[in-house]
This record gives sequence, C-alpha cells and structure tokens, in this order.
Amino acid sequence: MSDGPSGRISFHPLDWATAAAFLVYSSSVVVTPISLVMLARELGISLTGGGGVEGTRAALLVAALLASALVAARWGKPRSVGLSSIVLGFGLLAYAVAPGYGVILLAVAFVGAGGGVIEALLNPLVQDLHPRDSGRYLNVLNAFFSAGVLTTVLLGGELLTRGHSWRVIMTIVAVASLVTGALFLVLEKRAPFVRSHNVVDVLGHKAEILRHPRFWIFLPMMFLGGGAEGALTFWSATYIQLHFGLTPRMGGIGTACFAAGMVIGRLVSGWLVPQRLLWYLIFGSAVFGFLVTLTLPFIASIWIFLAALFCSGLAVACLWPSIQSYSIDRTPLESTSLFILLSCGGIPGFGAVSLIMGMIGDRAGLNVSLFVVPILLALLAVLALLERRWRPRHPAVTAA
Repeated sequence: MSDGPSGRISFHPLDWATAAAFLVYSSSVVVTPISLVMLARELGISLTGGGGVEGTRAALLVAALLASALVAARWGKPRSVGLSSIVLGFGLLAYAVAPGYGVILLAVAFVGAGGGVIEALLNPLVQDLHPRDSGRYLNVLNAFFSAGVLTTVLLGGELLTRGHSWRVIMTIVAVASLVTGALFLVLEKRAPFVRSHNVVDVLGHKAEILRHPRFWIFLPMMFLGGGAEGALTFWSATYIQLHFGLTPRMGGIGTACFAAGMVIGRLVSGWLVPQRLLWYLIFGSAVFGFLVTLTLPFIASIWIFLAALFCSGLAVACLWPSIQSYSIDRTPLESTSLFILLSCGGIPGFGAVSLIMGMIGDRAGLNVSLFVVPILLALLAVLALLERRWRPRHPAVTAA
C-alpha cells in the first residue's frame, strides 16, 4: 500500500467497508429531511418539530461520541462500528413503524446512539489505515458520505413522488445498515494493529486535548463547518418544496445537486490537494462558500438555485475531513480522541443549526433562515486566519 504524499490512492478492504458505512450513515442523516413534508402531513409535525428530530439525533450523537473512545479501546474500531451500525439499523426500523412523534423521538435516540459511534470512529479508522497521508484518504472516503446523500435523496424523492410511504425509505436504509454492520464484524481481524488504551489513557488523552489552546480554535471551526453542511443537507429539499411549490422529486434533486458538489469537491480535494496545502483549501473553501451561499435567499429561478446548491456543495465539501486532518498536523495530540472531540463540535453544529433554521422558518420563513449559512462560513474563515497566526507547536507540521 502506498501512503506517501506522492503515492497513488490504494484501498485496504476496510476502506471499502468504511465507504459502505459512510453511504449508509449519510442515508440515515437525510431520510428525515427528504421525507419531512410528507411525514409532517401524516403526523402533524411543524418545521420546529422537524428540526427537533435532527436536534434530538444530534444530542444522542454527542453522547455516543463522548463514550466512543472507551468503546473503541474495549472492542476495537471495526467491531465498534459494526455493532453500532446494527444498533442504527434497529433504530431506523423502529422509526419506520412509529405511530407518532413521541415514538419517532425514541427511535431517533437509537439512531443517534448508533450513528454517534460510527461518526466518531470512521475517520480515526482511516487515520490508522493511512497515517502518513490521511488528508487525501479522508477527503476521498468522506465523499461516500455525500454520495449516500445524493443516492438517498434522488431515490427517496422519486419514491415519495410516486406515492410510496416515507416508511418504505426508512426500512430500506435500516436493512442496508444491518448488512454494513455485519461486513465490519467479518473484516475486523484485518484491521491494522493499534495499541488499545485503557480508561485512564483515554481520559488522559482527552484532558490533554482540552488543555491545548489550539483545540479551542479547531472545535468552533468544526461547529461552523458542520453547521453549514447540515443546514443545506437538512433543509434544501423542504425549502424547494415550500418556497418553489414543487414536488418531493424536485426537492430530492435539489439536495442531490448539493450532494453532487460535495462528492466532486471531496474527490478532487483528495486526489489533488497534498497535506501541506490543507489550510489554503479550508480557508479558500470558506470564502468561496460565503460568496455563493449569500446569493441563495435572493434566487427566484429553481434552475439557478440548483446550480447555486451545487456550488455550495463544492465549497463546504472539504471542511469536515480537512479540518480534522489538519488538526493532527498542528497539534501533538492523540488522533482518535482528537477526532472524536472535534466531532463533538461538528455534530452539534449539524443539529443545532438545523433546529435554529427551523425556528426561524416558522417565524420568518425558510428564505430568511438561509442567511444563517453565509454567516457561519464567514466566521469559519476568520477562525482559520486566527489559527494561522499561531506558531505550530508540533515538530511534524506540514502546513506551509
């Protein structure tokens, strides 16, 4: 396997399993947004309630994230991801048969618990597999997250437009999650050797990270990047259906345009951007994203709006994986715990911004709520500049 900065991309069997996990996990993230209009009509849920589903999922994700390092230390990353995929699958099955909003929130608790461990450990697993060139592999493999969004919203929008229930979509994703979990359990013996940490080690790593001042710049960067990605992932389909008065099919196409931009952005970043240029990628993407998303509330044509969503996807694509990989270069901290704690910033951003936009949408319209996205990206660019002014403390810093 060639992991050097100039080497070609070469996948380990667990990389393919990780790609499958990203596909399924992302599907679990967008099944609610693509179904929200139909689900709300059937169960009488408001926009705030719809955002509350995402907020509940995010809260359970964070709780699972905080426990995931201990889980990985006990069972290893592949087995932990496999078991969590199975928990996620059963949570989605419960969601699919839920008779009301209360049961949906209970089912989402299982979805969040399983998804939190998956979210926490997939990127650290990639770091273990490719420690010398993680930025490229993280961007390429995270592209499968966006590919899952793309596939789910297109197929989901088509099924809903043809009159199928949102419960059918939930069931399909649930079964896929169960199969993916079984795949990880089969491949767990092929994981690279990484020394297991006991509880004291794990807590010590987290305490060291929390004491490191640079972490407190990267954490809000993750919140802002996750919030921008989550806002457009969660609300694009609903916005198109409500603002433009179009079908679920067109709503799915809108989210698919955003996801397609994410796929292309991550693949291009992974193939072409070396580790030493990650900061420039992050800063340039935040500025470009600010300029593009600032136009969204003013667009009156659905076709121009779809093009703008695609460009927005290109802009935010690299932020999550690149910030995580870049943080390893800029700090002397243990990678698994650092990735997990940074995700504890990204996931609340994903969920909290979705909830805030729903609340703004109920009071002033979803059109107004879109202004949240460029604000997030502008703040992210400012934090990237602030981080750049600090002299790196880690001897292996690769950024120029």
